[in-house]
Amino acid sequence: METKVIENRGVEFRNIFLGEPEWLYGMRKESWESYNNQPLPERVANIWRYTKPEYFLTKESVVFADALPSTFGRDDGDKHQLSDKYSAIGYNHIDGTTFVNITPELMELGVIFKDICSGVREYEHLAGRFLGRLVDHNFGKFEAYNMALWNTGFIIYVPDNAIVEKPILLNRHPLGSAATTRLLAVVGKNSQATIIDDYSGAGRDKESGANSVVEIFGDDFSRIRYVNLQRLSSKSTLYMTQRAEIGRSAKIDSIFGALGGSISKVNAGAILNGKGSESRIYGILFGNEQQHFDYHTMHHHKESESLSNINFKVVLKDKAVSAYTGLIRIEKETANCEAYQENRNLLLNKGTKAESIPELEIMTDQVRCTHGATMGPIDPEMLFYLKSRGIDHDTAVRTIVSGFVEPTINKMPMDLQNMIRNMVMAKLEGNLT
Repeated sequence: METKVIENRGVEFRNIFLGEPEWLYGMRKESWESYNNQPLPERVANIWRYTKPEYFLTKESVVFADALPSTFGRDDGDKHQLSDKYSAIGYNHIDGTTFVNITPELMELGVIFKDICSGVREYEHLAGRFLGRLVDHNFGKFEAYNMALWNTGFIIYVPDNAIVEKPILLNRHPLGSAATTRLLAVVGKNSQATIIDDYSGAGRDKESGANSVVEIFGDDFSRIRYVNLQRLSSKSTLYMTQRAEIGRSAKIDSIFGALGGSISKVNAGAILNGKGSESRIYGILFGNEQQHFDYHTMHHHKESESLSNINFKVVLKDKAVSAYTGLIRIEKETANCEAYQENRNLLLNKGTKAESIPELEIMTDQVRCTHGATMGPIDPEMLFYLKSRGIDHDTAVRTIVSGFVEPTINKMPMDLQNMIRNMVMAKLEGNLT
């Protein structure tokens, strides 16, 4: 296959993958041009009001060939044994290599789990149909960058009428300013899957920056759980865009646990594109020192009798800051939709700062919709009550924080509750690993 090269503002762009489909090269090329032609997002927009876009620009000119992995991903069951807790495990290594491991039972069901570089070559019909359908270069400047330069990630496909009982675990280890990753997950009709997307591990003690895009498709009557855990080092930045689209009577639970990183900006949402579809987004954010979290959620109701619910809890101490923006959009043609949004912020000391902006775009009268936001310090009477009964100050604070996040944790799937609960307590005690 002939290698094509274009020069764009001093950065070389070329189709480096042998066997990469021509349509993908065209998509990369168009996205790279779009990235360079788009200005930085304007700060007047609500979703960029509290975070400078410059934080997510690469620090040096990136040669496209250097941004891509030097080797294709591969299966390696010997190096990474498959735990009994999971049906499949994937690793994005810091050297750019991706390893995957899947049980024989899932393979017999027709489940596909591949590194994305191999997946677009081996399953071109799947990648060509879904890749970039929800998040392409028109979504925004940094999304265009991702589409042009993604170098690691995974493709997951669950065929119709298949149940993946144990979670699929994805280990992400971003390192370096050019870490650009992507996830494409397609869950078929009447199928079920849980995906745990864990950003942590290797490279935690070094500077790193990740640009990530996650696209999830759920066909009619599907059941999906997507869990995003962010435990990067205090020197790391993360820019992530996640979108899901679900069909008739499909359900998706999206769970975000953010405890690490220096600056994190996440734009997550679901498109309810089928009658009777349901989407729930749960979030627990815990910031300390000078951490900066900026989360935006979106629920777009395109069909009648759909339901959405958002429950975000934020805990801040030291000089940490958080901004949350939540959008609910219900189209005119829909009827009998329900949408709920709740964001509560607990500030453990002076010097922290939290912002909350609910946004409602309701185009019809036949709807039930509520939203609420609170922020404030620990009630001193609660501390006094606990300490008057012989509980020391630190234990009292832990008890109050636990009580604050527990209602949200209780709404999560049972098999994930202890994981999230332990992460919050470890963060509070300064022992997060």
